[in-house]
Amino acid sequence: MFNVLKREALPIGLILLGAVLAMTLSLAVPKAGAVTIDELMAQINALQAQLQQLQGQQTGGATACTFTRSLYLGVSDPQVKCLQQYLNGAGYAVSASGAGSVGNETNYYGSRTQAAVAKWQAANSVSPAVGYFGPISRAKYSAVAGGGVTPPGGGVVTPPAAGGLSVGLSASTQAARTIVAGAANMSFGKFTFTAGSGDVTVTTMKFTKSGISADAEVGSAYLYDADSGDYLAQYSGLGSGVLTFTNSSGLFTVKAGQTRNVDLRLDVSSSASNNHTMAWGLGAAADVTSNATSVSGSFPSTTNAMTFVTVSDPAIATLTATTVATGDSVNAGTTGYLAGSFTLKASNSSVLLDRIVLTQNGSMISATDVANIKLVTTGGQQIGAVLPNLASDGRGTYVMSPAYEIPSGQTIQVNVYADVLAGVNRNMKFNVLNLRDVQARDKTYNIGVNPSASVAMTQTTIQAGTLTLTLDPSSPTGNVAPGQTNVTVGKFKMTSYGEQVKLLFIPFKLVTGGGTTDFSNEVDNVYLVDDAGNQIGTTITSPDASVAVGGSWTDGDSTAATFGTSSSNINYLIPANTTRILSLKLDIVSTATSTITGSLTTGTSNYQGQISLSTGGTTAVTANALTVTSNPFQGKLNTAIGATGNNLVKGQNNAKIGSWVLSASSAEGINVSTITWVASGTFPFANLMAKVNGVQFGNVDGSITAGDTETFAGASPAAIPAGGNITLDLYADVLSTATNVGNAYYAKLTSASAVGNTTATTQTLKDTGGTAITSSAAVNGQAYTINTAGPTITVDNDSSSPAAYQVAMGKTNQTLGIWKINGGTTEDTNITELSIKDKTGASGNKASFNNLQWYKGGVAFGPVVTAATASGTSGSETGWAYTFTFGTPLVVPQNSGIALELRGDVSSFASGGATSNSTHTFTFNADDTYMTARGAGSSLDSAVTDSAGTYLGSATTTNTFVGNAGTTTDVNAVTVARTKLTVTSDATGITTTGHPASSADVMAVFVFTADPAYDVTINTVTLKLAGSTLSSIVVQLIDADTGSAWGSTGSMDYNQTDNQGASTSVAFFPAYTLSAGATKRVKVQADTTGSTDVSDVAFTATTGSTNGTLAQWYIDNDTAADMGDYAALNALCWGDGTTACSTAGFNLESKMLPIYGPSVRY
Repeated sequence: MFNVLKREALPIGLILLGAVLAMTLSLAVPKAGAVTIDELMAQINALQAQLQQLQGQQTGGATACTFTRSLYLGVSDPQVKCLQQYLNGAGYAVSASGAGSVGNETNYYGSRTQAAVAKWQAANSVSPAVGYFGPISRAKYSAVAGGGVTPPGGGVVTPPAAGGLSVGLSASTQAARTIVAGAANMSFGKFTFTAGSGDVTVTTMKFTKSGISADAEVGSAYLYDADSGDYLAQYSGLGSGVLTFTNSSGLFTVKAGQTRNVDLRLDVSSSASNNHTMAWGLGAAADVTSNATSVSGSFPSTTNAMTFVTVSDPAIATLTATTVATGDSVNAGTTGYLAGSFTLKASNSSVLLDRIVLTQNGSMISATDVANIKLVTTGGQQIGAVLPNLASDGRGTYVMSPAYEIPSGQTIQVNVYADVLAGVNRNMKFNVLNLRDVQARDKTYNIGVNPSASVAMTQTTIQAGTLTLTLDPSSPTGNVAPGQTNVTVGKFKMTSYGEQVKLLFIPFKLVTGGGTTDFSNEVDNVYLVDDAGNQIGTTITSPDASVAVGGSWTDGDSTAATFGTSSSNINYLIPANTTRILSLKLDIVSTATSTITGSLTTGTSNYQGQISLSTGGTTAVTANALTVTSNPFQGKLNTAIGATGNNLVKGQNNAKIGSWVLSASSAEGINVSTITWVASGTFPFANLMAKVNGVQFGNVDGSITAGDTETFAGASPAAIPAGGNITLDLYADVLSTATNVGNAYYAKLTSASAVGNTTATTQTLKDTGGTAITSSAAVNGQAYTINTAGPTITVDNDSSSPAAYQVAMGKTNQTLGIWKINGGTTEDTNITELSIKDKTGASGNKASFNNLQWYKGGVAFGPVVTAATASGTSGSETGWAYTFTFGTPLVVPQNSGIALELRGDVSSFASGGATSNSTHTFTFNADDTYMTARGAGSSLDSAVTDSAGTYLGSATTTNTFVGNAGTTTDVNAVTVARTKLTVTSDATGITTTGHPASSADVMAVFVFTADPAYDVTINTVTLKLAGSTLSSIVVQLIDADTGSAWGSTGSMDYNQTDNQGASTSVAFFPAYTLSAGATKRVKVQADTTGSTDVSDVAFTATTGSTNGTLAQWYIDNDTAADMGDYAALNALCWGDGTTACSTAGFNLESKMLPIYGPSVRY
């Protein structure tokens, strides 16, 4: 439809409309020989054409059009006519007369239309203005004409009626492009299909060709799901420019209320002509046949036009496919079977492999008989994902993301591996059925290429399934108890592969260690059961009483050890590819200590496949030997605690004085009701308590004397699991009157009463040698030494304590030192108070540090101590003492240690609390430091030493030691300044290899940065030179910002002598003030051409050849020897506004030096 915008046309339109209505009414009652419906429609169309002509003859008017595609030279489409009408009405006449003129617009886009479009594009700033009416022009038309324009690249989709179907061009349709002749599987356009209230099945689609091209230029055509990439259909006919897809069962189905995107793809004939164009469209609703009640949409819906080109250098890539023969038979149940193989060879250009579709079209059931199908290329690289199963039609799709590249001229082999689960007596055959099933691209031209041929791989016959037997990992080990019933003597894993298998019978064997011939006195009630609880065969209640071989009962004895026989089958069914766990169980009759071993022995033709009907035999599998013992209850010393060398401290509470382990065999668990110990001849303890696995067992005995027997009875028995153990610990308080009698044990384990938790038989506690544990054959506890003095701890510098550094006033949370405190050997130590000294080195220096606090493991501990509470001291060591009192003791673990970090804030300059250029060394070695430390359990006084064993205090036994002057715990000094200077090297832009000599050679750049706290005055910079011999050079420091000599005047750049000389060091005196927070880049610039001009000499090196030499400038301290006859200089001498440059002034931090520039080779 179209709308004429000029109102002057309205009267004529009404007149013609009335004429049409009159004609329609006159035809309402047909007579003999009256016109047909087709004739009537022709007349209506003629009247509409006249109406358009008359409207076009009015004073002119722009037509509102809806464009769903790009229009260009050679296109024939009704949208062209609307475009011509718009151009004529908007003042861009297509033609003055004849075709294309007002009232004579046509569907053909010729050269006149192209010229008119170009004029319109130029007037509306559409670039390029060449007459191609594409997405840019359509967007501009929408803006200036206000028509119903489709967004670029997209189609208008009309909502479907209930039960209907709406069709349109997809917004993601392929843009116009060039396609090489011979390209395969190329997308020409995407269409959307939206279903109404019901599912819609599309059975026929007809696409009409437009553009300058022939039907013969189409090789093949397909429909694909545009979202999944899955194949839908292949074309069924092409003639007179109409491409037809038909399938009475349905090309595809659109679910109710959903949209499906369909991609039209073509193979382009290799004979397609250069510059031919091709587009395809659904011209009307009648071109889509479906079961929908109606089809709506924006018609015609036409793709963008593709232009064909031919290429020869290189030619389009080829992909040659060749089958590789593989094995032709496999047993059902085989995993990882090589089910097929083929090769792909790329020629002319590299090929990118995107997708491969395999089809299994043998007689096996694809969806169930085969699994885990994967493709593996040369070198073992897997391409695409592993497919757990194939679709019911046998297809499996492998998508390569990213694409797998086959380099030009190379061949890859693609192997198909699969697990063959079933399909006995059937066959399996994998194929690449169609050329379209290999989707690949020419890497050079990015176009699709087909393989040379389809691939039919080797057909494989699936033979009989199998039944396997192995020992299950959970098969029991260890001991079994006499009299125990339903004992499992072996667990076996039985798996069927490929088909359902019937177990006909299964023989077994029992072997004992006693050599008996009468198994009726050894075992009873022997049976086999699976993991689902199903018994296999019948229970053997009367074992053979006279076996042929002593100690071994087999299926060859008079009472056969077998479940079922060849003549009396048990017919136990195992579904295909299923695993069962079989347990051989029995009752233990014998009370003698012995061993018993169960086995499933070799079966001959004892199973049958239920599809193949073939028979097979199971293999022999032997379980673990089990020990039949009536005494599995054992007690021993707990080896996790040393037998000797343990420490206790007098006054210690809740001290462990012995530990033992009780264990049960794997035969059954044991319930322990009482445990008995005997105290030693010397027993300085009270409040004896027993614990089982850390839980109190029985009551506490407050008073026990030497030699007493103590029995603890728990409120409920302590359970030892089968094959497990429990830990028994004995605790007591060490009396304050205890004395050190050396390393001795204080308790011994003498007995325990217990029963088996299955058999309820009384258990006798034995030692590891099998001897019953009694008061005369007891298991002694661990030996302990009772210490009568507190622990000795050591204090030393920690290796992580920072190197000496400078810090600007006002900085917070600075690390002042880190110390390692090692605990004693007898018990933990509690530190409740300590004092540490800040040695300032000179009287009058202020405390400088505030808000001091200790950190342990990075976590703050204890109080914050301010400078106001620090006590100034003089004596032999001038400084400030800071005292810390801990509400919660600082615990130093026994036989371990802690690292303590001291942090503090530097007082600000404004507060007046800090002294510029003062050094601060924190230490415990001072005459007025102290530490209060006691044993955590005993509260006995601790002694404090350094790692060399030297007592830091004046006494060894008092809990508070008063420090002695020394240096063993001194950490590195912190120097306080009003501000701080840092220097770094920057090699950016400096060539280090093949560096050219020049008269202004930049050999290094150093970056000077002032701390934001205050300005820095740089007075002296000392440079040193390393490397090979150089020719005479002249060096200066140059301000990188100004390009002038660094400093207030050039004269300040000379060295101390203002003369040439052979040296490796030079000093500069810039006297430069660097503002707070500022950065200054300074270049080391030299004349390396060999000039000896002394008018601007700053430094000369030893004469020699520059070419090939290596030179490196660096900042470092200088010695008198380096400077020749002159005094030594620091690397830098700088001031902070309070302390000026002097011999005792500021240098760079030693940890920063030397600062190397780049190593330059000429």
